[in-house]
Amino acid sequence: MAWVMKMGRGVLLLPLVLAFSCRQVVNLVNVKQLSPEVVRMGQDAGGWYTYMPEYAPHFCLRTLYSIAWHDPAMQLGYWKLRHPEPPHRIIMEARGDTLYIHRGFVWDGISFGNTVPAELVPSLLHDALYYARQADAPVSREMADDVFLRACEQFGCSGKYAGYLGVRAFGGFFGKPDGVLAPRLELSSRETPMAPLPTGESRFISLQP
Repeated sequence: MAWVMKMGRGVLLLPLVLAFSCRQVVNLVNVKQLSPEVVRMGQDAGGWYTYMPEYAPHFCLRTLYSIAWHDPAMQLGYWKLRHPEPPHRIIMEARGDTLYIHRGFVWDGISFGNTVPAELVPSLLHDALYYARQADAPVSREMADDVFLRACEQFGCSGKYAGYLGVRAFGGFFGKPDGVLAPRLELSSRETPMAPLPTGESRFISLQP
C-alpha cells in the first residue's frame, strides 16, 4: 500500500516537474535579439515604433501611434483593456474582427531568435493578444497563435511555420509571466462607443501590407 501511495504521489508530481523543467530549458535556449534593420528602423524619425535599449537591451520596442489590425478570420468579441495602474488608460480594444492597439504598447519581437522587419507586426499582435489573456479576455492561445501565423503569411515571413510551431509548443510558458501586473478587462458590445484616441492623435494607422 505504501508503495502504491508513493507511486500515486509520483504520478501527481510528474506534470509539475516536467513543466518546471521545460520552463528552464525554454529560458536557457531563449536567446532573443533584434536584427540591425529592426534597430535602425526603431531609431529613425517618422517610424511607427521606437527602440528602447535603456528599458531592456536587445529586444524592447514601443509603438508610437495607435494601430488598427483587421482580420476577417479573427473573432475577438467586444472588450477593452485598461492599464493596471492609475489613470488606467486604454491599452487596446477589440471590436469583432478588428484589434485596436493604442500608442505606447511595449513588446519584444518574436519569442525565439533574431527578429527581422517582416516579423514586427506578427510579434506585436501575438504579444498583444497574449497580454489580453492575462486579464482573462475571451482570447484563446490557439486564436492568438493563428493570428500570428496569418500575419506572418501576409508579411512573407520566411520562418512562419517554424515560428508557429514554436508558439504552439512553448507559448504557454510565456502567457502569464511572473511579476507582471495584469491589465483590467472591461467587456463591451457592438453598441458601445469606441474609446477615444490618445491626445494628439486623429486616427488609427493600419499596418496591413
